[in-house]
Amino acid sequence: MFTSQDENIIETKKCRITGEEFFVTDKDTALYEKLGVPSPTLCPEELYRNIFAYRQEWNLFPRKCDKTGETILSCYRENTVFPVYQNKIWWSDEWSALDYGRDFDFTKTFFEQYAELQSVVPREGTTLFNSENCAYNGHCRNSKNCYLSALVSRAEDAYYSYWTN
Repeated sequence: MFTSQDENIIETKKCRITGEEFFVTDKDTALYEKLGVPSPTLCPEELYRNIFAYRQEWNLFPRKCDKTGETILSCYRENTVFPVYQNKIWWSDEWSALDYGRDFDFTKTFFEQYAELQSVVPREGTTLFNSENCAYNGHCRNSKNCYLSALVSRAEDAYYSYWTN
């Protein structure tokens, strides 16, 4: 990991996943204290991997829409803590994101409040727009006859694909 000349390395740590050494600088520590978060146990590369893993588009699971009770395909399993809506409901006027607005609570950290909000705001099961015969896809737009693909736009007869345009 590179540090700038105006940063002082104050700690060398081992990543709990890779075992690789990484550095914690004085500026890192100041930020962690300001945010009220502990010093990392993951090297930057693993931290990014965890962040990017948040976007789940490779698996589809049968589950119930938490608004209608209908069986849907979703990129989220049935046992998630947050509600999951089928595409047509999530984009409709049948619910309002404004209902989940909250005042900031200065007695809790930002991350505590963010986690609470993430557990109650509905999420879209899969993103399908203006597509025909494309139910078994994640993030599919303006497409036709696609199957088990993710991030598909303006495609026809695409199978087992990723980032197809």
